[in-house]
Amino acid sequence: MRLWILTAAAGVIFWRVVAYWSPSPFIATPDSLRLPFALLGLLFLACGVWTWLLQPDRFSHVFLVYSMGTAVHWGGAIGTSHRGPDLTLFFLYLGLSAVGSAALLHLACIYPRSGSLARGWLAAFYAPAAAALVLAGPAGRAPEAVIGAAVGGVLIATEVLAIGAGVIFLWRLLTSDALTRRSARLTLIFLGLAAPFLVTLMAAGGFLPGEPEAWNLVLGVIPICLALALTAARPGLTAGRA
Repeated sequence: MRLWILTAAAGVIFWRVVAYWSPSPFIATPDSLRLPFALLGLLFLACGVWTWLLQPDRFSHVFLVYSMGTAVHWGGAIGTSHRGPDLTLFFLYLGLSAVGSAALLHLACIYPRSGSLARGWLAAFYAPAAAALVLAGPAGRAPEAVIGAAVGGVLIATEVLAIGAGVIFLWRLLTSDALTRRSARLTLIFLGLAAPFLVTLMAAGGFLPGEPEAWNLVLGVIPICLALALTAARPGLTAGRA
């Protein structure tokens, strides 16, 4: 297991490096933000690997999947000089990004309680990612209308998954007893998700100075807060199978 995880982490780092030097034309990122976004992706990965190494339980495993998918997302897709491979790599990027959002919702549904999540729910969470990865092969030969609809659908699903995770963490915070809130660091997790989301929302609406996209860098708070919560002492919490 350790070898597979370290290999996957190395693959994410390789993706980030190649995408930095050969960015996809389908990702419109200002040149000034390409390196900061790539480093943001590596921050997600570092937090996930650190948490898994420090406390390898089912929560940290799901968090690691989230961190890897999000690490691929921030920094963009790999570009090529041909449209077919470009679209294939872009759909791989979409699929891995969707895996990240699905894993965040997965984590929200299992943390901090014991027990496992029904396979039907897991299938629903990861379905957008699976669809994008399946479409990666024929993407270069698909009509423009199909490509546009598929990309739009996956992007919307990814946003819904991420927002759903925030809602469930809020529900956990409001309905848990005081001991669970403290031991599971639910307040830290929710604030770590909500504050960056509100900042990026305000930036997108033009309420904050500077380049709106640059404010996405505050999302680096999310993996830090999650890592701190998951590695803290959690008396009474059970980390069985996901």
